[in-house]
Amino acid sequence: MLTISTSLYEYYFNKTSNMEFKAVCIDLEKTHSFDHKGLQLEVIQHSHSLRHVGNLIVALQRMKPSHTPLGTEFSDDDLINIMLENVIEEHDTLEVLDTVHSEPSVFSNTTVEQCSVCDRDQKSLVLKESPLELQAVILQGGSIDLKVNLHLATYVSRTFTDSARRPVALSIAGRNLYLSCSKSAGSPILQLEEVKDRKMLKSINAEGDMGRFLFLRREQGFAATSLESLKFRGWFISTAVENKMPAEMCEEASPARFTTFSIKTL
Repeated sequence: MLTISTSLYEYYFNKTSNMEFKAVCIDLEKTHSFDHKGLQLEVIQHSHSLRHVGNLIVALQRMKPSHTPLGTEFSDDDLINIMLENVIEEHDTLEVLDTVHSEPSVFSNTTVEQCSVCDRDQKSLVLKESPLELQAVILQGGSIDLKVNLHLATYVSRTFTDSARRPVALSIAGRNLYLSCSKSAGSPILQLEEVKDRKMLKSINAEGDMGRFLFLRREQGFAATSLESLKFRGWFISTAVENKMPAEMCEEASPARFTTFSIKTL
């Protein structure tokens, strides 16, 4: 059995070539003087080049019976080579290559809002200058002025698709102090860092060192928002049950610390 494979996709070949090829095939099969024994003409849809189609048309024309001598454009060896080149059906083994490279996740700032933050015991955040830290303190009366508010800058990234969490950077309103999470002595710690040029945080490469400024804001119910480190997943900003203790990073399962806050936009 002789199987002739070609492609009929019009995306690759024009209609004239397709119609000419079909006409030659039909003409060949209807020719009474042509010996069909041992030859079955079968068109299989495979993707080949335009050159292959052209060679097939020429070869089929040569196979048609004629009372005129065969032209001198091709010798018998040339004709055999043309047929062998196109008759043998090629089976290509497709190798799937992993072309998705691990690109850095770049986060861009979109909006900034000023918020009031309290923990579950209604303790407010108070800035202590020495050592430089945030403490959770129960404020009453005139001491309410000690409370600090936070700027929450929201970020977006084409590689971050977690709809339940929003990447944010946290800074103290009116100051150039930003909350960051870095590793020290084997464990993530919460720090306050002065950033003199805020333009540095317009775009953050999460895989770089600046990723320490990003946290994941997640709403877990009414007045219950968690702030998880993007760089150290599973570690959250937290406050102690006791009064006047510093805010720190902890794992979510820590029973003696609060990892959710009431965050209200001002």
